[in-house]
Amino acid sequence: MTNVQDRPTVRSRPTVVHQAAPVAPGQITAERYISRAWMAREVEVLWPRMWLFAGLETDLQQPGEYVVLNIGEESILVSRTDDATLAAFYNVCQHRGARIMVNDRSRVKNFVCPYHGWTYATDGQLSVVPDHDRFTPPVDCAARSLKPVRVESWAGLVFVNMDLGAAPLREYLGGVAECIDPYRLHDMVLVVDQTVSLDCNWKAVYDNFGELYHVEHIHPQHKMLFDCPTAQVDLFANGHTGVTIDGHIVNTRLPIPDVPNFYMEHQLRMYGVDPAEYNGRVLDIRQDVQKLRRDAGPRLGYDYDRLSDERLSDIEQYNLFPNTMITITPDNALIMRARPHPTDPDKCLWDKWTFRMQPREEVARRAGVVFEPYEGTVFDESERPPHDDFTQDDIISGRKTMTITIDQDIHLIRDVQKGMHSRGFDTARLCDDEVRVQHYHDWLDHFMGVR
Repeated sequence: MTNVQDRPTVRSRPTVVHQAAPVAPGQITAERYISRAWMAREVEVLWPRMWLFAGLETDLQQPGEYVVLNIGEESILVSRTDDATLAAFYNVCQHRGARIMVNDRSRVKNFVCPYHGWTYATDGQLSVVPDHDRFTPPVDCAARSLKPVRVESWAGLVFVNMDLGAAPLREYLGGVAECIDPYRLHDMVLVVDQTVSLDCNWKAVYDNFGELYHVEHIHPQHKMLFDCPTAQVDLFANGHTGVTIDGHIVNTRLPIPDVPNFYMEHQLRMYGVDPAEYNGRVLDIRQDVQKLRRDAGPRLGYDYDRLSDERLSDIEQYNLFPNTMITITPDNALIMRARPHPTDPDKCLWDKWTFRMQPREEVARRAGVVFEPYEGTVFDESERPPHDDFTQDDIISGRKTMTITIDQDIHLIRDVQKGMHSRGFDTARLCDDEVRVQHYHDWLDHFMGVR
């Protein structure tokens, strides 16, 4: 094996973004994870003011299609109207407050309250009041239409904001959107849709994706393909953060192997290359993968023109304040969302959507073509994958999986929450590698009015 110090420099990094929070760094207390009073303040001042990821544009293509975002005790209904625009409303009937749509998504002609049949058009306008002549005075349909919520889309994702005076979504996302845009997330195809219920606060999930300090300890497989110790961290305005990690390479803390390891072999075969060609020159893999991917792009129908060479081999992960996480590479992405439990700060829901770039069908069917990711699989876009709900015990028992890395996180996360309740813990003590966590909580304190 080659010594660590003999490793050549292979990186070319863009400018690091460091947008300071509007408050000085403060202590991260256990209270924010376990206190019902803190949870109640989130309901009062956080969720109503933020842009929240609500669903996918692909689920809202036809008039009458809708998705429902349940965030704590609040429920937001997003629809594609009859005139093909997006609209969002509080999912509550204006008669006596019943929830109108109880399914996560579907397609309907109108929204009909299941309690008394009050009916609303896809734009939220009240259109039918059964026995309307029995109301004295008559029901003012315009005044009793569904109450609106702001809605905008970006990169194929639909966001809502309960603050009708909020800044536009793109302005709120700022630099983090500019980083993600070149990946063409809107062109990727949904292949897995999952939700797991966890015994932890939603911020514990979000924190987990805000640092790499834990990766080498509980995700040992990452050392074989990624170089987390040299990762670039970006801190954006409004509490968003990002990290870029070199891929197709060996961790700088490890000796350089003489032959590709198991994970490298798998990746090289996926690109149509014999791993034995890299015996004695493992560090060439990263740059060669960049060339292979660039050359194969036009044949596969992938557009890599807006991606630098480094982005063709590396992995990037972004946290969108307050509760959405995006992990992205040129050909696939994970979008994850942590949602609070309606009443219990020790519980949450973790949603995960898996996306992959769709190869051209004629290329995928051709045997022997160089670089056929996912074994040339063509995904049937006409059949949306079903939504799968399960518990963390399903993960721990092996009945379900959300990828090996996320499964490892789920095995640990409930014990983090339990520890927050101990008399022996009061505040976190972060290292330099956890700067994204500190940045997030400083902005959280700002938006919550704590400091």
